Amino acid sequence: MTGGLPPAAATGRAHVLLVEDDRAVARVVTQFFSDVYDVRQALTGTEALAILRREPVDAVVLDYRLPDLTGLQVLGEIASAWPSLPVVMMTAHGSESLCASAFKLGVRDYFPKPVHLEDLLGAVQGLLSAASGDEPIGRAETAAASQLRQPLPVTDLHIHKAVTLIHQHYWDHLPLERVAREVGMSKFWLSRRFKAVMGVTFRQYLLRVRLQRAMLLLSNPSLSITGVALEVGFGDLPRFDKLFRRYTGVAPSVYRAQLDRDRE
Repeated sequence: MTGGLPPAAATGRAHVLLVEDDRAVARVVTQFFSDVYDVRQALTGTEALAILRREPVDAVVLDYRLPDLTGLQVLGEIASAWPSLPVVMMTAHGSESLCASAFKLGVRDYFPKPVHLEDLLGAVQGLLSAASGDEPIGRAETAAASQLRQPLPVTDLHIHKAVTLIHQHYWDHLPLERVAREVGMSKFWLSRRFKAVMGVTFRQYLLRVRLQRAMLLLSNPSLSITGVALEVGFGDLPRFDKLFRRYTGVAPSVYRAQLDRDRE
């Protein structure tokens, strides 16, 4: 195998290859990425390598545990044949040795599952932006999220801490006043600064994190929809249903049914 496939970005939107054997997880990630990229899915390592041989791909999101090969085996093949192709790995079976091995083989970023979709997309955007020399493409708020993965100016450290608190406590009662107190800013200045840095309000960002987490939890058939709502911080099921519909375009029950069909 030899490298040299032309970048798909030259023909339009960049192409991301998602290598994930869990169809429900693949559906969630694909739906989230589809606003920004064209996503091609592979269920096995062998299928992923076959796609890379015949199609232009700009970045790979690679699960570690696959039915036929390990993520490290796939990563080794990619590193040998397409050394400049950026790969992001995610795994529910992580360890320090696995992480070290992945980085030795050239993985650009590494995420334990369950992964925050915003962080995963931000990592891919940052890698493709660095490769092209352009600004990240896509929605302003997701571009802002990718910036959080880079060292922030001193003036933005408060916002970095606020975002971290959201991801660590999104299910909890998390009013702006509490976060402002935690990061050492007034409520007024945190509100203004958060919007300036992130491109969305504090409440909008918190809501999106909760709904993204709900999308992943709905892939677990042992959790009821009410249980999912409570797990992500919604005590009011009708409100959860309304906001989920607004975010995804379908009711939680319909979304779960779609995930179930993907498993069949």
